[in-house]
Amino acid sequence: MNPRLADLPFPISKFSLGAWAFAGGAMWGNQDEKNSIATVHAAMDAGVTMIDTAPGYGHGVSEEIVGRAIKGRRDQVLIANKVSAVPLNYETTIECCETGLKRLQTDHVDLLQIHWRREDTVLDEVVAAMEKLRDDGKVLALGVCNFGPKSLNDLFEHGTGWITNQLAYNLLWRANEFAITDACASHDMGMLCYSPIQQGLLTGRFATVDEVPESRRRTRHFSSDSELSRHGDAGNEALTFATLDRIRTIAADLGESMADLSLAWLLHQRGVSSVIFGARTPEQVAANMKAENLKLDTATLTALDEATSELKAALGSNADLWNSETRII
Repeated sequence: MNPRLADLPFPISKFSLGAWAFAGGAMWGNQDEKNSIATVHAAMDAGVTMIDTAPGYGHGVSEEIVGRAIKGRRDQVLIANKVSAVPLNYETTIECCETGLKRLQTDHVDLLQIHWRREDTVLDEVVAAMEKLRDDGKVLALGVCNFGPKSLNDLFEHGTGWITNQLAYNLLWRANEFAITDACASHDMGMLCYSPIQQGLLTGRFATVDEVPESRRRTRHFSSDSELSRHGDAGNEALTFATLDRIRTIAADLGESMADLSLAWLLHQRGVSSVIFGARTPEQVAANMKAENLKLDTATLTALDEATSELKAALGSNADLWNSETRII
């Protein structure tokens, strides 16, 4: 475990629960709140010690549901929340955090993260605000999301004690390996990994591009012809699905599911402190947790590296899943 994670009351589990899908909406479809609450309870009962949410997940809906779910069990779980506002400065950082505390029905969050560094983010003010929140006991530890090497250097010029960087990372998305993994290590930061099965692609449920819901075709794996796309890239659709076929073959040879193999692979990667999986039902929690004890030998890890290296090279070092002009600098 990264020594800085000792700033938290107890260790972060290998898997954490991501609460974005609890918000439902266009991205995820209808989501029953009772299922969401049952999902949180199932995760905690299975040994998950951290839940990750954000004000941008349904404009606070996710935070509110998490708050109701942990009522009576607050001391058993770490809450990771984020700050995001336009612009993000001293005042809006304080306001965003305090609004989140009300929605979560708690007096503190365990890990507060800068969600994105935007052009209008006044970094020195945001750092000062988050340190004030920490000094006041409203936040126990500080982290960031989607920060590249330059942003990490800038961050540590303004303050210290930042313990985590949350990033997209999976077998189909390895851009962090070009520079960000080393940058995190140089600053003694653990990596929290979101989108570990690439929004369902690594479950193997989609055999062709046309089977992938439009809401999940926004990433740079897919052509910019997708109506929700925000990038201008041609995409790598054929190579993405050829890579999925290679992973499917490796999983079948091992007698494991593609999802379990993908989650277990992340746990074997350098610098990874926790893998944040999304789940909408207790059954999905149970399915994901099976990968916790799946050990992969060197031959399997090598085979997965070789199976995905061509796609890694094609997508390149831009760690922004959605934009051609990276926001992750």
